[in-house]
Amino acid sequence: MQRPDLDIAWLRGFLAVVDRGSIAAAAADLSLSEEALTDRLRRLEESLGKPLFLYGTAGLRLTAEGGRLLDNARRLVLLHDDAVACLDDGAASCPAPSAEPCEAVRMRELLADAIGCVSEGFVLFDEHGRLVVCNERYRAAYPLLTDLLRPGVRFAELLHKAVERGAAGRDVSDPSGWIAERLWRHTRGGPPSDHCLADGRWYRISEHATRSGGIVKVLTDITELKRHEQALADSEERYRRLVEMAPYGVVVWDGARVRFANRAAARILGTADPVAMAGTPLLDGGERLFAVLPPPGADAAPEGPVEAHVAAPDGTHRDVEVGVHAFAVDEAPAWLLVLNDVTRRKQAERALHQAQKMQAIGQLAGGIAHEFNNMLTAIGGFAQMARRAPNDRARVAQCLTEIVKATERAAGLTGQLLSFGRAGRPEAAKPVRVAAQLDDLRRFLRPILGERYAVDVTVRDPDAVVLIEPALLHQTLVNLAINGRDAMPDGGRIAVTVDRVAAGAAVLGRHADLRPGPHVTITVRDSGTGIAPDVLDRIFEPFFTTKDLGEGTGLGLSLVYSTVTRAGGAVDVESEPGQGTAFTLWLPAHGGASPAADLFDLDAVEADDGLSMAASVLLVEDEEQVRDFIRLTLEDMGMRVFCAGDGTEALEAFQAHAGAFDLLVTDLVMPRMGGAETARALRRENPDLPVVLISGYPPEKENLDDLLADVRRVVFLHKPINPDELADKVHALVV
Repeated sequence: MQRPDLDIAWLRGFLAVVDRGSIAAAAADLSLSEEALTDRLRRLEESLGKPLFLYGTAGLRLTAEGGRLLDNARRLVLLHDDAVACLDDGAASCPAPSAEPCEAVRMRELLADAIGCVSEGFVLFDEHGRLVVCNERYRAAYPLLTDLLRPGVRFAELLHKAVERGAAGRDVSDPSGWIAERLWRHTRGGPPSDHCLADGRWYRISEHATRSGGIVKVLTDITELKRHEQALADSEERYRRLVEMAPYGVVVWDGARVRFANRAAARILGTADPVAMAGTPLLDGGERLFAVLPPPGADAAPEGPVEAHVAAPDGTHRDVEVGVHAFAVDEAPAWLLVLNDVTRRKQAERALHQAQKMQAIGQLAGGIAHEFNNMLTAIGGFAQMARRAPNDRARVAQCLTEIVKATERAAGLTGQLLSFGRAGRPEAAKPVRVAAQLDDLRRFLRPILGERYAVDVTVRDPDAVVLIEPALLHQTLVNLAINGRDAMPDGGRIAVTVDRVAAGAAVLGRHADLRPGPHVTITVRDSGTGIAPDVLDRIFEPFFTTKDLGEGTGLGLSLVYSTVTRAGGAVDVESEPGQGTAFTLWLPAHGGASPAADLFDLDAVEADDGLSMAASVLLVEDEEQVRDFIRLTLEDMGMRVFCAGDGTEALEAFQAHAGAFDLLVTDLVMPRMGGAETARALRRENPDLPVVLISGYPPEKENLDDLLADVRRVVFLHKPINPDELADKVHALVV
């Protein structure tokens, strides 16, 4: 039967618990923690293979096995404590053997049995350095000396034999020093020390002097403890290297100072000085990140990474994303900051953004050229038609009417481009009878679409009126017609249908901004290739197009959507690949009447001399053709006009004529000195000077509040300028 390995410390703990009746009291007596004492009891039970205590609400009770162990445990501990005295005092004077063994012999046998049972290595040397007794566990720890570890052998002799058998190693040149050091340690004792012995295992060696001058050595096997310690050290080293080698900066901030920073943090922040680190990084507002962080332990940790920037001492600038996480240092709350250097990513994003802007500008320029080519086609075409038959006054009048309409549509397009993306209804919205607009559209599209395409118009409500800027509605329908043409490369028919209906629940459900009530619907349908389902949701995005490079700009449908929604309407799209596409515009029906269409009347033009007045006008315009047009318009009104190319020339002319001007007409955007600055300078000389401000940009682009506040003497006109509107404004100001 194999004997269990018993530890004297385990037995002491067992007896203390039995005597004191509780683990807590026994642990206090032994100066141990309750966890350590509980661990000793557990290991003793595992060694015996049976439980020793019953644990219940009434306290601890011994099991049958515990009761059997109790007496032997007391005896073993007593023998262990008195072993040295017993051996020193009784071994030499032991009486001769008799039928009944003497107490000394019995005690020696019990001691040998007890020493053999404990799990520690045990050896006793007398005051002369002779080995008295040792157990097998001690012998196993010294495999080179197993055959010599017998009673009577001297410790010094064991050391010499150990050197002869290679225990000192090959690197020891003078074995006498090795022997002397161990003899000194053997006789002096000291605190326990850890050693790896010849059997390859680690032991904690405790040496104690007996009262008679001998030495007791106890070897506790701590190999597993060392393995765990080494594993823990390896793990800590592995994680330390992981943190140090990580490409991300790691900083621990306890609310007052930097407690830790890895190499990457020092590289990103440009310094390894913890005090200097606290001054960086900086937020966009210039505040220090560490200064605005909430106290560690607070619940208000920033959500997501915080964007900051670093100005390193070497002059480099870095963009940094900082993740803030709860942490603890020495059981106190702290912040763990993870720094990600995103400088290159930000640079790439800025470069990509710049490239996208340039691409958008190129597409926008192409889109403007595309739309204005349609206008120029109409203007040039009708001008050539009038030129072929100059004596046909009716034909010339009709051509001039279409040319004027085309210029108005071009003006509407520029206005739409300037206000693109701004919410609200255009300022120039007016009641428009849709049927009349479609008549103009049919004539306008004839030279643009070509002979292979036909436009069929069906008007179910000829009195349908909507409130919208006429040029923009015209351009919207032109864009839809051109899209239909491009979807039918072999030719076909484009059907346009106008109706007046009430928006049902389904339509209102699709378009949350659409108000209930009567609406005018304009449906433009083609029988072309249709739109693929995967791009249907993107067709109204600016610059999105499925056409080949140079064939489309991606602006047409975005302008359609912008025009209709700003007029309070919505757009529906129905399309099937290979079956064609139908766009339906839902526009709120307007109750008012639309103005009658104007026809250019040559006889009326010749008979009308316009408004005539005698006044001196200072005209300031840097574009020569525009300046000549306005000059002629003003001269037709009987005015004397003095021209200047910019604000500086205007000031010189004003001084040269001693300020003798009745009116100032000035463009706003000019080189050297702009129109607003010019007007302010001249009105300081003559506060009553009437002013007409002209620009192709909206008035909010300039700071004109102080000028436009004088509503009786200052007016604003949008380019392109209608000569009749200019004449009315000038007449109102001067007369």
